Amino acid sequence: MVRPIQATALLVAILAVALTATSQERYFGKSGTTEIAGGISFSSLTAVNHGETGDATTFLSLGPEIGYFVADGFEIGINPGVSLLPGLSVITPSQGDGTTILQLFVYPAYNLHTEGSSVTPFIQVPVGYTSMSSGSTTQSGFSWGIKGGVKVVATSHLLVSIYGQYLSLTFDPENATERYGFNVLSFGVGVGGFF
Repeated sequence: MVRPIQATALLVAILAVALTATSQERYFGKSGTTEIAGGISFSSLTAVNHGETGDATTFLSLGPEIGYFVADGFEIGINPGVSLLPGLSVITPSQGDGTTILQLFVYPAYNLHTEGSSVTPFIQVPVGYTSMSSGSTTQSGFSWGIKGGVKVVATSHLLVSIYGQYLSLTFDPENATERYGFNVLSFGVGVGGFF
């Protein structure tokens, strides 16, 4: 069984080899460039039941992502994520003492990179699947959102990003006429590489 520390060390080693083997002439956002990043965000989650919003809860989220530039500035990517809410059951408080939210999004993104600049504004539109479990209860559904911010090329192949994101997580029961789910507003920072 691979432990998280071993997996992280292996990923860092692979990324280091890939980054040093890459031509220094490439700039971020050019067609054929791959971006691998991870972020941590401070999030506010608000429940929506029968179309009415409730009180907000705050938590930290972790999320890696990998993207590939299919054209200059235009990126397609995958963004899995996990949010752990220990001590808080947002589905059925009587059945559990914590909630886990798992997400798998694909996204198109536009990165407004100009050659010679180390700052790249971006906008992303994640769409995908979200699953939430608390105790013995699990709910899942379609989710979408919008994410925007700036990516800064810190060194030749190292990125630092600052972003804001809105997600609409939907868990409508069958035959629902009004929305059930969560609105999530996040602000975060990320670190990654491109090659």
